[in-house]
Amino acid sequence: MSANPNGASIVSSNAGYSGTPLWKLKQQGAVQNINKIVEEAEEQKLHALDEENSETLRVSVDAVSLGRAEGIGEKPLVRHIIVKDLRKVAARSKMALPQGGLFENRAPLMFFAVFDGQSCADTPGPLTAEWCAKQVIPKLLRNLSALPAGYENQTFVKATLTKTFDDLDKEILRNQPGIHDGCGAAVALLVGEKLFSSVIGKCEIVLCEAGGPPQRVRYNPIALGSNQGRPDLPEETQFLQEAGGVVYTSEAGVPLVSGPSGASTSVSRSLGDRAWKGPDGGVPGSIKLLKGTPETRVTDLSWAERHQFMVLSSAPVAQTVTPDDCISAGAEFHGKPRAIAGEVTSKASEFPQNASAQCTSVVVHFIPKDEKAGGPPAAKKARKEAESVRLRHIVVKHRDCGQPFDPVRGRPIVRSREEAEAMLRTALRELNQEAKNTKTSMDASKAKLAALQPSPKYVSLCKELSECTTAQKGGGMMGDLGWLSNEGLHRFGPSFAETAKSLGVGQWSDLEAQNMASTSCSASRERRVGSSNKNVNKNNTTNNNITPKQNTVSPFSLALYGNSAAARANLPPSTDGQVLTYRRQEW
Repeated sequence: MSANPNGASIVSSNAGYSGTPLWKLKQQGAVQNINKIVEEAEEQKLHALDEENSETLRVSVDAVSLGRAEGIGEKPLVRHIIVKDLRKVAARSKMALPQGGLFENRAPLMFFAVFDGQSCADTPGPLTAEWCAKQVIPKLLRNLSALPAGYENQTFVKATLTKTFDDLDKEILRNQPGIHDGCGAAVALLVGEKLFSSVIGKCEIVLCEAGGPPQRVRYNPIALGSNQGRPDLPEETQFLQEAGGVVYTSEAGVPLVSGPSGASTSVSRSLGDRAWKGPDGGVPGSIKLLKGTPETRVTDLSWAERHQFMVLSSAPVAQTVTPDDCISAGAEFHGKPRAIAGEVTSKASEFPQNASAQCTSVVVHFIPKDEKAGGPPAAKKARKEAESVRLRHIVVKHRDCGQPFDPVRGRPIVRSREEAEAMLRTALRELNQEAKNTKTSMDASKAKLAALQPSPKYVSLCKELSECTTAQKGGGMMGDLGWLSNEGLHRFGPSFAETAKSLGVGQWSDLEAQNMASTSCSASRERRVGSSNKNVNKNNTTNNNITPKQNTVSPFSLALYGNSAAARANLPPSTDGQVLTYRRQEW
């Protein structure tokens, strides 16, 4: 017997065991599993490549849904999906994705979708939208994995996305006899900087494209599903009439199509809706009037340069909020997907026809590329992680938070989460307007010092709105959370920590849900912490539950300093109801 450097006993070839099978030696640990070592090394290499790619192409995403078409406790009519890293989903599902062409060098894959049971031919229902939301990713991954070598180009990826819709429609009609309703959909698949979009029914995807000279940049909307879904469109009308339908306009000015049974509908395409799909639907005497094929496009993205963001919306939103209105909201709350989605969805919910509808918007913001996307060395990264952050904020609670009580004014909280977010969007709008009208000193040191002091508008809003005891502090300490280390930030929630560390000096964040109420903060620092943006793409999220319940929502602006947490230790947090406040250590 001899020993290897790792201390494992190795049976020598002349010890009388030369006839022992190799698998037995591996089982006993006598021979290292070379294949396993090679696989682990390859996995580490691929993981490093994924991290490098995720640093280059990053997004921030959020969704807002208001209203329900059914009673409390019923299933939602709209389902949305957010997946920031589709490769992780494929790996966990043990699906082998293509490696060549568009997928070469493990190009980042992202997936976003909205399925709306209100975009249907008959009475709105939740079943088709729910089923499609559960099945679309497995079917898409299966179709992508079936692409042969040499066919990983945009033509075949586009065809794959279209086939996924066809598979969903056929599966419902043939193998889901209990599902009779239908749904529309808006799906976006990002393969590197290629956007593959599929829209069916009354849903929509609006892509924001910047144009014009640098001095006067104009944002133009591109509606990616505008050539389908309505009976009055020329191609749709031709198909419907040839299939035996009658296209006409109602007294209210709505284009409709009716079949031999006399039933009418305002959509020309949908998933499900078996009574309108002829023999495939299994309903005796029906003819096929509605198609289950989406409008699929391919767009070459100019990441965060010419193309800034996109909005995926349910039917009630797409029918009442114009693409120009979506772009206006995006320009007003630039880089803040939660505020944009809230503004667009709230505007749609105000229309009388949407009083009982479910309005949903998903906003995907393309984060500008980082020229130093490779990331700092491990030691430097560890130092940056240790840097402390200083914030000031505005907290607005809602009745669904852990302790719905205002400690500043001594009264219970009765407002809804939607009302809290509306208040904060108004505050954010006023703060942004103040920032535009404020002249910044050309002296960098003076500008930095000015960013540390609360602005007059912030002082006014903090006194008026904030339901955190930090609002009772005087002078420059109003709304101040003090110094927060990386650990301290995570006590507010992981998403809060990521957002806080990604902000620049004096920059205002998006509305942020905290483990307290609803907030707005400001902060500045001398050196940027570079870890948070990477986490945006590393996290893989699938969200089929609309507007998950959280304790707080908060937009905040941030002031970060370059000192490490070791140099400026934090005092323990003090708890005031559900609002955690951090006191700054004196120095």
